[in-house]
Amino acid sequence: MAGVRLEKAVKDYGATRVIHDVDLQIDDGEFAVFVGPSGCGKSTLLRMVAGLEEITAGSLYIGDQEMNAVPPAKRGIAMVFQSYALYPHLTTFENMAFGLRLAKRPKAEIEERVMRAAGILQIEELLQRKPKDMSGGQRQRVAIGRAIVRNPEVFLFDEPLSNLDAKLRVQMRQELAELHSRLKTTMIYVTHDQVEAMTMASKIVVLRAGHVEQVGAPLDLYHRPANKFVAGFIGSPAMNFVSGVVAEGGDKQAKVKLDHTSENIIVPLARPVQSGESISLGLRPEHTALVDNSPLKGTVTVVERLGSVSFVYVKVGDSLFTVQAEGSEVIAAGSEVGIDLPANRLHMFGADDISVTAGTA
Repeated sequence: MAGVRLEKAVKDYGATRVIHDVDLQIDDGEFAVFVGPSGCGKSTLLRMVAGLEEITAGSLYIGDQEMNAVPPAKRGIAMVFQSYALYPHLTTFENMAFGLRLAKRPKAEIEERVMRAAGILQIEELLQRKPKDMSGGQRQRVAIGRAIVRNPEVFLFDEPLSNLDAKLRVQMRQELAELHSRLKTTMIYVTHDQVEAMTMASKIVVLRAGHVEQVGAPLDLYHRPANKFVAGFIGSPAMNFVSGVVAEGGDKQAKVKLDHTSENIIVPLARPVQSGESISLGLRPEHTALVDNSPLKGTVTVVERLGSVSFVYVKVGDSLFTVQAEGSEVIAAGSEVGIDLPANRLHMFGADDISVTAGTA
């Protein structure tokens, strides 16, 4: 097994730079997830690790060895793609054994490796089936098994669950997390789905436009986002934001006047802010509630009832706030409501979108 390290990694396509000076350390045995919106560079960065994209500048290390000039087959990695890419005329056993046979491994070793991988993934009963006789989830397990038989130092996953339905994605997330727990091998996983990132990762790497915005454990990013982009991307439903201005600055706390409010609120600070600064205040739907008295008021537009909880959408000026409420709470569209602003749950971001609060716990 081995860790992965990128030092000032850059990727250019002609005059266009798509990956900007990425410094990243993924330790041996970690489950790291690259997450971000479409076009942020997460798949490109994964392909640079795999050797499928040339690194324009900077260095890549797997373990202690620099890999810039090492071909993909020699990097000790195995990759699972969004497409299963199974040979339709081969059985599961033959698909999983194919790479080992090309490498001219002994027959006994091939059988031992395939049976071990099939046991880990619990697909022994599928070994004689062909892809047309399997479900999407079963085919994805076979694709993962084909990677396991290589005994790689690093697993790379490029949105492997995108083709599965919602229920099967949840099941496969659990199975991948259990697989990592059993194998204890370094895994790097690319997804645009922050729920996948939160539920599987030991380390999340948030990317935007080829830049790393923040790296950390899932709950660190959830409770202490470094900037407004990370705050809005991590968490489901997404964090609410409302603009405002600092009415009275300070070192430890500030008085803030929000748009569409008539009175100031007090916000605890992690770094000083000055009077007159433009800010954005963030509040997660699950950290607020509907109340009678609040500086922030609006009109209920829609109520989504999911059983145990309801999501209430409140129009505040030109913004739409989401509030998580009890599923049994009686709320009618058109109601005038207040939105609670608990000081210990507020996230505030300066004009540069960098956090000025310590986050929540």
